[in-house]
Amino acid sequence: MGFEVQRVVVPAKVLRADVVVLFTLNRADKARRALELTIADLRTERIQHHVVECNIWDPPTVVNEVGSIVTASPHHEYFFNVSTGAKTACIWGTIAGMFWPVQPYYQAVDYGSKPIAGKEDYPVKGPAVFVPTFETPMLDRGTVGTLEFIVNQKAPTSKRELMNHLKESSTIRPRTKPQVTAQALHAQTDVILRRLDSWGFLRIEGRGKRMSIQATEKGRGGARMFHHMLFPQPEPIVLKT
Repeated sequence: MGFEVQRVVVPAKVLRADVVVLFTLNRADKARRALELTIADLRTERIQHHVVECNIWDPPTVVNEVGSIVTASPHHEYFFNVSTGAKTACIWGTIAGMFWPVQPYYQAVDYGSKPIAGKEDYPVKGPAVFVPTFETPMLDRGTVGTLEFIVNQKAPTSKRELMNHLKESSTIRPRTKPQVTAQALHAQTDVILRRLDSWGFLRIEGRGKRMSIQATEKGRGGARMFHHMLFPQPEPIVLKT
C-alpha cells in the first residue's frame, strides 16, 4: 500500500480477483487512509482482502512474505501489483515472481486527470501490463537450513563443524549404505557449499581443514528471504477453499 486506491482496486476488478492481499508497514502508518478506502472499495466490489503487516522497505522481508503465502496456499493463481506502494516492495515483488508462480503487472494512471480519493490517487489509464520474469531454480530446504546455520554462527565456521551439523540434522543422509561414509559426507557438503556460493551467499577461504566459511551480507538477506521454508506459516484463512 502507498497512497493510491484506483491502482489497486481497478485492476483487481478487471482481473476478476477473488482475494486481494494488501502489504503495508502497519495499519496506522501514513498510508492508513488509502488502506481504509481500498478495503471499502474492495468490499463494494465484493472482493475479499487480507492485510499483511511487514517491513515493506526491506526486500528480503517482502520476498519471504510472498513465498510464505504462495507455498502455504499453492492452489491459487497469483498476481503482484508492482505499480504502487514502496518501490522496494515492487522490485522485490517482481523478484518473487522468479521464484514462485507469481505474475507481476503494472497499472498506468492518467496524471492529466483530477485525483479521486487523494492528491496521489489518479484514475487508471489502459489495461494492466504484465511484466515478464525468468524462472530461477529454487534452493531446497536442506540448503536453506545450511545457510541458516552458517548465518547464526558468531564466528566463521570450519568445514568439519559444518559437516557435523549436516550429519546431526540429517540434512545429509546415507543413500545406499547404513551410514554416511566420510567420502560421501565431504562430497555432499561440497555440493551444498557450491550451491550457496554460486548465489553469492558465502565467503569461503582456505581449503580442507583450514577452510573458513561465513555468510556474506547477501547470504544474510537470503536467509531472511527463504525463512518460511524452515518455519512455514499457516495458510491465510481468506485463501482457504
